Amino acid sequence: MFTGLIERPVTWVALAGFMGTGKSRIGWELSRALALHFVDTDKLITRVVGKSIPEVFAQEGEAFFRACEREVVGRVTRLDHAVISLGGGTFIHEENRRVLLERGPVVVLWASPETVYQRTRHSERPLLRTEDPLERIRTLMDEREPVYRQGTIHVHSDGRPSEELVEEIIERLWSWSDVHRAWPAEDTDRPAEGVLVGDRAPD
Repeated sequence: MFTGLIERPVTWVALAGFMGTGKSRIGWELSRALALHFVDTDKLITRVVGKSIPEVFAQEGEAFFRACEREVVGRVTRLDHAVISLGGGTFIHEENRRVLLERGPVVVLWASPETVYQRTRHSERPLLRTEDPLERIRTLMDEREPVYRQGTIHVHSDGRPSEELVEEIIERLWSWSDVHRAWPAEDTDRPAEGVLVGDRAPD
């Protein structure tokens, strides 16, 4: 589609996936490549609440944080011209997932548990405050994998430069956009989200 003088496959896209898969970094670079605004939902929550994510978990509890996530999802799905980086658990919740997938494509980033551990081991993430964080990562990733597979586009980030990832995402978004132009939204025979030819999560 054309927006002004810039040709883009989409004007709104969200990035989902487990913590440490590169959503914030890749989302920022993708937004620059597409000349779109960048929104990180975790950072948006911290600005609105006035506390860090660990502080929210410790002082208000996870239920409060998830309620904030739902509110933020409602806000970011009303935006246009934006790349949205979602918190690791945002896409897991069914209502969030439904709203996001109805709004536009959701790109799921994947990485191995070992890569995630290396990227997050010096952070203060509440879910990793355990004696064996790597095992906790493996368990959570196994639990969440069936839900993450419901995303629109799947890209593995292990050992790949960000430029290559951004290039692949844009290419896949063009393919997604072409299909959606061929099957208008009101066409009930259009392919379902996340099942485009060649579009599968990594093994």
